[in-house]
Amino acid sequence: MTKHGKIAFITTPKFRESRSELAEDFIFDHLYGLCDHFSVLTTGRTGGFVHSLVDRDPSDREREKIQAGMGLSDLDNHDLERWRRTIHDGLTITMARFQGMIHVAYELVEGRIDAVIHLTDWEDKSAKPDSAVLSREANVHNVPIATDPYTALAYIRGWKRKLVGDQSRGTVFVPRQPNPSPLTGLKESDRVLAIIAHDNMKLETFLFALEHARHIFERYDYILATGTTGSWLKRYMHAAGRGFAEIERIRCCNSGPKGGDIQIAYAVVRRVCQTIIFFQDPTVSHPHDSDIRLFEQAVVADGVQVELATNVESARLLIESS
Repeated sequence: MTKHGKIAFITTPKFRESRSELAEDFIFDHLYGLCDHFSVLTTGRTGGFVHSLVDRDPSDREREKIQAGMGLSDLDNHDLERWRRTIHDGLTITMARFQGMIHVAYELVEGRIDAVIHLTDWEDKSAKPDSAVLSREANVHNVPIATDPYTALAYIRGWKRKLVGDQSRGTVFVPRQPNPSPLTGLKESDRVLAIIAHDNMKLETFLFALEHARHIFERYDYILATGTTGSWLKRYMHAAGRGFAEIERIRCCNSGPKGGDIQIAYAVVRRVCQTIIFFQDPTVSHPHDSDIRLFEQAVVADGVQVELATNVESARLLIESS
């Protein structure tokens, strides 16, 4: 069956804990329809929660909800198996915990998510940087997001109307044109350096990169940089006489406010970026502070092996240690 777009579906831990019946009802009522018509991406823990519900023997009340969600007058074992299979086949489960949220946010930033259903508790939304990042990036990129089941239900009703008759020809969502990803082709065996700089630190970053250009291009196969930093880094390297082949190894992500930090965080958790120079300005608050916090969480995650420098002296030690 043709899929009409890609939706992210996430439930936060507090929502599953404090509003468990509401979370379960939403899945029994609506997840079949979502997986039948759309590609659905979720995180590891939500995926595990869904599978625990789908694979168990449903109660009479749950069977009624499944029957209504499938639009049937009766529900037999064949229908129940079709319900399970549709959800299993339609749900793509990524990494667990905040790494999975980084993946979802990365897909959104790259233009491959059409809508987000993020059923969350206020405590999670206010305390967890990954929840704040997902909401912020959805707003930055004009992607519909529902953080409660009532708004999500309103969206689902609207999508169902658009799936009827002539309107079902790929017009459920505003068409999005994904940009070429700066991470395309990067492998764990590549040596990748990421360079990020707050506005007041950009000149210092460029001067540092020029001073250590030989070390950088000898040691690393690729350099990832957030948008403005990367474009100016290329200009400085060109003015300094570095060759075309070297400059082409600098790959520009989005600007920080538009998700560049998330793209680099994804490269970190996918283990294709091993060294980061992030010249931070500690005197200024930033509108995308939640992205920065999530990026920092990715860097210190268990199992991630990455070198991080946040000032000139620490960066010099990293670059000159090769």
